[in-house]
Amino acid sequence: MNDLIIRQALIFTPEGRREGDVRIKDGVITEIGDVSSSGEEEIDAKGRWLWPGIIDAHVHFREPGVTHKEDWRSGSRAAVSGGVTTVFDMPNTVPPMTTVERLEEKRRLADEKALCNFGLFFGAGPDNLEEILKAEGVPGLKIFMADSTGDLLVDKRQDLEKIFANYDGQISVHAENQVRMDQREEMFAHREDPAVHSEIRDDLMAAEAVALAGTLALINERRLHILHMSTRAELEALEAIREEIIARDSKARVTAEVCPHHLFMDVSAYTRWGTRVQMNPPLRSEEDRRAMWRALNHGDVDMIATDHAPHRPDEKAQPYRKAPSGVPGVETSLPLMLDASFRGMCEYDDVVEWMAHKPAEIYALEKRGAIREGYAADLVLIDHRMSRTVTDDEQRSRCGWTPWAGRDLVGWPVLTVVNGHVVYRRDDRGPGQITTDEAVGTEVAVVGS
Repeated sequence: MNDLIIRQALIFTPEGRREGDVRIKDGVITEIGDVSSSGEEEIDAKGRWLWPGIIDAHVHFREPGVTHKEDWRSGSRAAVSGGVTTVFDMPNTVPPMTTVERLEEKRRLADEKALCNFGLFFGAGPDNLEEILKAEGVPGLKIFMADSTGDLLVDKRQDLEKIFANYDGQISVHAENQVRMDQREEMFAHREDPAVHSEIRDDLMAAEAVALAGTLALINERRLHILHMSTRAELEALEAIREEIIARDSKARVTAEVCPHHLFMDVSAYTRWGTRVQMNPPLRSEEDRRAMWRALNHGDVDMIATDHAPHRPDEKAQPYRKAPSGVPGVETSLPLMLDASFRGMCEYDDVVEWMAHKPAEIYALEKRGAIREGYAADLVLIDHRMSRTVTDDEQRSRCGWTPWAGRDLVGWPVLTVVNGHVVYRRDDRGPGQITTDEAVGTEVAVVGS
């Protein structure tokens, strides 16, 4: 492994910004400050910002089983191109990750191909509790409370109660009410336009599921994470649960994330994009979009994750009810948030908190998610003044498109380091280059798992 010094960067640490150098040895940050040379490779970072690598705790890299959409090599190439050094992959693959045997096979696939670090969620079913309790080293358990992509579904209260009563690790939920969805599917069966997706999977459907999951976490004193929140109604349900946790002096903890597509798009996007922006949960009203920004800035929502869910353009071009739900996002999340900071929608230091510090804290990652001596050298160097237009042809995801094509964004990653390896470089002209084909990513250690 090549040792490395990054020179004269503005370094974003948990204690604040400081100018200086960072020494990396054997994949670990060993010194921060005025570093003397000892023959290492050196990178001039003057005028640029050094951040901890982004942790995207919600992606779908599709392997095993659906690799025509994505696999660990293409997904991780997209990740590091966007400054993402760690991803957590969801269990709704083919077959789903509902047994320890399947989990071990997926670990082998990721270990052989990934350019970024990874964690692998285990999947909950109504009847696999024994396997759930045997799974080790995972960042958490994923529960789909309503139908989405794949075959995983736990929608009956008695099955949810059994899981919450017995599993003491992190529980992350796709929170939608299956009964209400079925009712509304029938109600809107005559509609074929993509915008009906947001009416079928409405805000109450999401809020009811948040309230149920939160209640079970409260009763059993569990760590619960609400995935891809998108509505004011969910925020109200979340606030009520948190207040009850405090009132009962419970050891439960409930955290939440929001995705870029729910921060930067609303239902008006159907007019341009049609089924390309069909996703679960769906796009929401402009009022909901603004509410999610307020919640993020006020600390009511803890972190950002992408729900990166690639599908080929021909699949997305099918009529509503045939087109799959989901959009890619792992490569564009950081530029979108840098641009939002540039435009005064949030602070740059908050973006570091939402996309690195908080995911590491919530999922209890060992020595990752921050720039500190002794921490893993997962880093992203940022040119906060660089302005570029997002294009489909520069996307490294196998799906080959992005809903952000045509957007002019200010602030881009120009260098990504994973475990001390430089895996991506960008100059002022081209789309940047992946600098290695070596699988340098490792499975991240989860404290206490």
